[in-house]
Amino acid sequence: MRRWAVLLLATGMAWPAWAAKAVSVQQLEDLLAALHGKPDGKVAQQLSELQVMERISFDRLARWEKENPGERTHEELAKLADLSAFLNPPAADVLRDPEPDNDTQEQMLSLAASYVKTTLRQLPNFLATRETMHFEDTLSQQQVSGSGTGGGGWRGAHMGEMEVSRTAYKAIHSTGTTSTTVTYRDGYEVHDDDAAKAGKAPQAAAGLSTSGEFGPVLSIVLGDALRGNVTWLRWEQGANEPVAVFGYSIPENQSNYLVMIPDGAKLDHIYSAYHGEIAIDPEAGQISRVSVVADLPPPHEASQTAMLVEYGPVMIGDRSYICPVRGVAYSKVPMQKASGEPQGSAVTVLTQINDVAFTNYHLFGSEARIVSTDNAKSPSAPADVTPASAGLPAKPN
Repeated sequence: MRRWAVLLLATGMAWPAWAAKAVSVQQLEDLLAALHGKPDGKVAQQLSELQVMERISFDRLARWEKENPGERTHEELAKLADLSAFLNPPAADVLRDPEPDNDTQEQMLSLAASYVKTTLRQLPNFLATRETMHFEDTLSQQQVSGSGTGGGGWRGAHMGEMEVSRTAYKAIHSTGTTSTTVTYRDGYEVHDDDAAKAGKAPQAAAGLSTSGEFGPVLSIVLGDALRGNVTWLRWEQGANEPVAVFGYSIPENQSNYLVMIPDGAKLDHIYSAYHGEIAIDPEAGQISRVSVVADLPPPHEASQTAMLVEYGPVMIGDRSYICPVRGVAYSKVPMQKASGEPQGSAVTVLTQINDVAFTNYHLFGSEARIVSTDNAKSPSAPADVTPASAGLPAKPN
């Protein structure tokens, strides 16, 4: 079986704690309305002092960004949304429709499995732009109490048992944006070997790297989930129609999720237990969101990592396909102590976030114009245009 790997050059995650005001999504909505038209710097400063306790949906974030065009405001909104990505949605986004019976739930999951299998085979060869805004904190001193975070992983809003010295924490901030081209060919996301040999391969943003959004994250997570433990969670209001949200949990011995964690000069390869959510269109089986939260075993239990991918319709050529539109990767790690440092002393912690947007989808290929001698003498005659496909499927009738 093809396995899915995530490389975290500086890895781990725990819920960030700092001297911030906790607000709901509605309270943030109200604040943005009150600040509308104010200078970008003032709006960004007020947003930097907040911590949102509910998940900010992609559609809501896009609307806020449109209504508040300042660059610094956009950075703060993206950060707030990323930090809330794995929380429960606001109560207003949860529909009160009754829970479907077991047969209906099984039918939804079966539709999702068929959708993933069919969709991955039907995607054409294409290019897309992966734009990554990277956030990190300045290394700070945080006091760890007791035996650390334990191995429970990220469950809801409770991110372990780490007790943090808030006065020492320094806020997460943007360190810049990188843009790379994603090539999807013959059913796989491929890398530019020639560029890599020439030393031109794009580097992971500040050491936090994920891949697999164009296929493996769906096929592997759903495949593992259907063999593991899947439970009904809720109905949510999607962009247009309600979506069915399932929770899943995969034990280590059934996992195909590979996390690579540096250990000195080598990489530890861990097929980690993990859990998360899958949001499904109940009628068509399309997956609109999937989250993955690793439950790392000892000695990495104090490190946690998670990623989320949102999918939506995009135009490739003259057809619409469901593809990744947004991704979030979050990691946080207690860094190694210096030799001789006593147990229970302050530990250095590094937080990193990648906020990813997938845009500019277009067919992978080029066009060649074939002009006959007769056509060359007649400028008004139509020319034939033939795709140089490089594996590109023929245009559908």
